[in-house]
Amino acid sequence: MNYNIKNGMLHLMIDKETNLADLLESFCISRKNRYLLTSEHKLLLNGEPVKNTDVTMVRNDRLSFILDHYEPDYRPDDRECTVVWEDELLYIVSKPAGIIVHDEHDSLANQAARYLINHDIKAPVRYIHRLDRETTGLIMFCKMPLFQAYFDKQLEERKITRTYLAIVKGKGKAHQKYTFNENIGADRHNNNLYRVSKTGKQAITKAEILEVKDDLLLMKCRLLTGRTHQIRVHLSYHGFPILNDALYGVPSTKIRNMGLWAYQLEFVHPFTNKKITVRDNDNPDFKLFAER
Repeated sequence: MNYNIKNGMLHLMIDKETNLADLLESFCISRKNRYLLTSEHKLLLNGEPVKNTDVTMVRNDRLSFILDHYEPDYRPDDRECTVVWEDELLYIVSKPAGIIVHDEHDSLANQAARYLINHDIKAPVRYIHRLDRETTGLIMFCKMPLFQAYFDKQLEERKITRTYLAIVKGKGKAHQKYTFNENIGADRHNNNLYRVSKTGKQAITKAEILEVKDDLLLMKCRLLTGRTHQIRVHLSYHGFPILNDALYGVPSTKIRNMGLWAYQLEFVHPFTNKKITVRDNDNPDFKLFAER
């Protein structure tokens, strides 16, 4: 479908015969929100309020949502976040090392609030996933709370692909591939640490060695689950400690930050159904290897 936002309304141009209730369900819009949309006359079909969502739409019909206006619900920071990709529904942010995703102040969410204010975007701060404090890379934010559940489900069903690069110490050959599937749980003896544990939660990481440089390896990692510290724990457990990972890795003066970078996101856009691939801005630490 094509779509646009005009005069505070989201317009979807229907491109094939579609049941409205099925479409709303595919957007993961809850029954409560569907009821509110119809009872408050915020859902229009060809300009007329929808009373019953069990109707069939045809090609060239126009479905419109009257959008609620919000203010950022985090205290704005003095500086805004760095946005690397954006449309009317989403913005994807490059998180630097040393900052957490959300807190009352000095967090990425506070910088996102400043970004929304600076660009006159009437939306709350809604991040879809998180990164550890020292991990750099991409985080997705949703501008429209009505559609946030769609991305939450996409993440849960592993349809948002998060790809990382890691600089590790270890031995191996280029193009070697691994599947790490050890369960991960909290370390009972050390707060804020995690470890491989038979009683932990399922954790699956796909990894591949891209390049070898002396005793260092550049590895590409893809998460199939989203456990806390998952890549860091799995790589360390298998003899690939990440450089400058203070919890599980090894110190190094060859790079400035922790050698873990969430450099790519792939997802399907709910309106256009097109696959979108977003890559982060350059990361100076990873100049140690050939550019990827």
